Amino acid sequence: MQKLYIYIVEDNPLIALALREIISNMGHTVCGTASNYTKAVTDLGTMSVDLVITDIMLQGKENGIDLAQYINHHLHIPFIFQSSVTSADILTQANQTCPNAFLPKPVNKLAMIEAIAKIAA
Repeated sequence: MQKLYIYIVEDNPLIALALREIISNMGHTVCGTASNYTKAVTDLGTMSVDLVITDIMLQGKENGIDLAQYINHHLHIPFIFQSSVTSADILTQANQTCPNAFLPKPVNKLAMIEAIAKIAA
């Protein structure tokens, strides 16, 4: 399995920490984190990233769907949504961005491992 450099976009510090632990235990590297769209876009423009894991609801005006659209148009790298959103409209918008996986919160550790492993294969 290929070692990935993974960027986390999550505004809840405890969830970000849990994701970091799962990723590190898999042998991948968390190359950065952000709690909002603006910081994520700035960081992603200067880093070498293999995968982005993002929440849909973020601090600030833009959300994870906006970030996914940015990734699709400018970076062309895989991304995974992890979110507690249940709104059909928001989920439809999220799915239109073609994420590599969509994991409901609380994130199941095994589901996250499997989603990352598919990308690293």
